[in-house]
Amino acid sequence: MEADTLRALLGGLITGTAGGFASTIVVLRVVTRSPDWWRRTSGQRFSLPLLGMIVTTGLLLAWTAMGLVLGAAYLQAESEWPVGGLGSPNRLFTLAVLVAVSSLLALGTIIRGRITVAMVQIAAIVSLAFGWVLPLLASAD
Repeated sequence: MEADTLRALLGGLITGTAGGFASTIVVLRVVTRSPDWWRRTSGQRFSLPLLGMIVTTGLLLAWTAMGLVLGAAYLQAESEWPVGGLGSPNRLFTLAVLVAVSSLLALGTIIRGRITVAMVQIAAIVSLAFGWVLPLLASAD
């Protein structure tokens, strides 16, 4: 495996895992502060800590997989258009991440009917992790 490929995939793995941990903190904070969740789980056979473990594992797996996919996408973007900008080694990749995150945030706002602090926090985590940190790790020598 080439060094560039290894750096991009390792960068995706690291940023995906870090993004998974950070978004887990946001999600668990929202769940534990919601009276509705406490009401739902009080009569159930599973506890809130068990739900936390399931959410943590799921988010870590999902974000890590997304990081690996985006690491491969970064390789493709870097091979086709290796122009830096926006504080990133690859302007096209960072711009694509920002457009995708903004679109998903807008869609979530439309579906939910309002924008929440947690939605903005997760959008910021994803933008920073995948838009800037991943390209910086992938291009580090």
